[in-house]
Amino acid sequence: MKKSLVTVGVCLLVGALPSFGSAQELSNEITDRCVRASVKVVMLNDSNGGSTGSGSMIDTRGYVLTNFHVVGHMRPETGRPGQLYNARNRVHLATVDNARQSARPRWLGVVVRGDVQLDLALVRIVSDTDGHAIEGAPFHAVPMAPTDQLRPGSRVWAFGYPLGVRTINVTEGSIAGFQMNSADQVAWLRSDAEFNPGNSGGMLVDQRGRLVGVPTRVFHGEGRALEPVELARPVERMPAEWLAAMRHGHIEDVQITGVGRLNENHALHATANGDHGTIGSPDQHFYEVPEAPRPARVTTRRALPIALMHRDGVIREGRGSVEVRDGDPADPIISVVVPGAAENPVTYTIDIESTAPATEATPAVAEAPNGDARPANPAAASGAGEEVRPDNPAATSGITVTGTVVDAASGAPVSGAYVVVGRPGVALGPIVDGYLQGRISESDFHAQILALVRTDVHGGYTLTDARPGAYPGAALSRGYRPASLTITIANRPTIHLGAIRLTR
Repeated sequence: MKKSLVTVGVCLLVGALPSFGSAQELSNEITDRCVRASVKVVMLNDSNGGSTGSGSMIDTRGYVLTNFHVVGHMRPETGRPGQLYNARNRVHLATVDNARQSARPRWLGVVVRGDVQLDLALVRIVSDTDGHAIEGAPFHAVPMAPTDQLRPGSRVWAFGYPLGVRTINVTEGSIAGFQMNSADQVAWLRSDAEFNPGNSGGMLVDQRGRLVGVPTRVFHGEGRALEPVELARPVERMPAEWLAAMRHGHIEDVQITGVGRLNENHALHATANGDHGTIGSPDQHFYEVPEAPRPARVTTRRALPIALMHRDGVIREGRGSVEVRDGDPADPIISVVVPGAAENPVTYTIDIESTAPATEATPAVAEAPNGDARPANPAAASGAGEEVRPDNPAATSGITVTGTVVDAASGAPVSGAYVVVGRPGVALGPIVDGYLQGRISESDFHAQILALVRTDVHGGYTLTDARPGAYPGAALSRGYRPASLTITIANRPTIHLGAIRLTR
């Protein structure tokens, strides 16, 4: 009986095979159009190498939609976020006439629009590689479509140029789901159509050949997901201003958004809604820091994780505020991490203001060696140069205490060292020693201290909102002997302690 049912089922499907097959494949006409509208994007880097990605022709006059990370910096570790890889703004683009043709640069373009938060960019083709201007509308383009017609299981196809591939590459899959932001917009399309390195910025089309998404990232889940999840930015999220600018003629200017610029006495208001982060990761906003004032303090009205960053990494970080000092690089970037924005919109205010001139130094009591050489491992400290415990000395006085930790022999700054401030009257040396040896629990250790800070790349540290008085202190770093000292805080707005010297 079971066999006859299967036979009947097969017979019923035979008549439907032509329509079933067409629903699972792109027609020759649609495939050819997508192939011709696919673009290989190459942007040479000013320093070394270059970036290779893909793009989609969305206007027959030569406008290419791609990812911003294909043409510019997204994170401070590589360069200033929002800055193009090529200062001359020259993008090499390749198109083909059929799927068997190798993609070779045929056109030159310029980035005319970019958004770092959305990771989208718009490139306008201005000439061929010989410098001859483009006339008319000679390009093939794909129509764009919103996501409201897509459902989990809807078939999609990714067109692009993965690294090392000279001809167009097409992968097939389906929509696995939608990653929503807190404004009830689709932040990401999740798909199982394979995205390879170099596919970034390319096209994800539905079965009618309409562009629905821009392949952007692959989420591996760090062991939490069984399979990688391909993420595409819906084209409906492309700023409406870009489309309006194209409708009014050729776009001649360059506008890159998504990175704020701080100015003294002018607070910026920002909202995070979960667009910038991926699955399970928080939004991260970036801000340029002006050359003046220095020294200065950058503050968020909501106490968010904030860091001063440069290409070499984190200079210092804190929660709710971070310092910009005279010796810092000329072009740092402020990073603000905004957790939970995908569930509920998070609004905050950020500003920069100069800090008071330095007062005369109040030296710390000279340290005494305490114990043998052991690596420090204060598990609760994750910041660099800024206080990470809320119950620091006198949370209402407003005194700022700064200092440095240096190598006793060479005088070189010791980055990543920890400075511990104990409660008055506590014998801090034995407590630190017991904690490092595992004889004192983490909770008991923190019950005896008021603050725990880590030094930045310059060996500097900062205690904020301190109270006048004398406190037991300790400094420790991997490879050095812990040092005990007394931290003396006078009743002044700003206190600079002398250098704490660590011996090996």
